Amino acid sequence: METKTWILILRWVNIVAAVVIGAMGIYQLVTFQMFSNFHFYEIWSIFTPIYSLIFCGLLLAIEFKKDFIAEQFQFMMTCFGRGIFYIFLGSVVSYSPTGGSSQQVAGWIWGLTLWLVGIFYVVIHFVGPKSATAGLKDAVSAEYGTA
Repeated sequence: METKTWILILRWVNIVAAVVIGAMGIYQLVTFQMFSNFHFYEIWSIFTPIYSLIFCGLLLAIEFKKDFIAEQFQFMMTCFGRGIFYIFLGSVVSYSPTGGSSQQVAGWIWGLTLWLVGIFYVVIHFVGPKSATAGLKDAVSAEYGTA
């Protein structure tokens, strides 16, 4: 495949990931899922849907090239930083302290998908310049404005 095609695929993967993470956060807030079977020791789980919405906004802002993202979140402008961020998001999404087993399965499936996307970005970062995907690494860096 051509490098431009890979960039387009990665851009759509990022947009779809942001939308799904945001949809999961909205669903948890609308259904008040974090309050079902609520225990005091799980009080921090209230913040999970809020963080999901914040991360959704961050990913969408990156894809639509907002300048403040390039200045304030420089780690998101590299393949390695974005990969680690996706691995972190996969961990956040896969955790579901409350809710039924169907939601836990959906969380694990989406978490695994985000982990794989994150690992892909990290691999792109560490691929040597003589590799066949060096052009992809350069194109991703050029697309997001980094060297």
